[in-house]
Amino acid sequence: MTIPDAFKGYLDSSGIVSRLPVKLSKKIALADWALTLFEQNVVYTEKEVNEIIGEYILDFALIRRMLVDSSKLERDPYGKEYRLAVQAN
Repeated sequence: MTIPDAFKGYLDSSGIVSRLPVKLSKKIALADWALTLFEQNVVYTEKEVNEIIGEYILDFALIRRMLVDSSKLERDPYGKEYRLAVQAN
């Protein structure tokens, strides 16, 4: 998977988003893209979530929190298990 062209200006020499966009709307778009890195019906540990996002985005913790806060990524009450939220049709 590659970073969308809209975020190419935020990449460092190793191809990782090393600085986040200033605009909230662009941060949300980046978080939404990161959501595509996960599979439906798969349970992830926090470490796995961090590694998956961190492969592309240096500030993986902020992106993880944004996804959880927006209810797009569900976290169990203990913060040990994560999964994609079920989308209502």
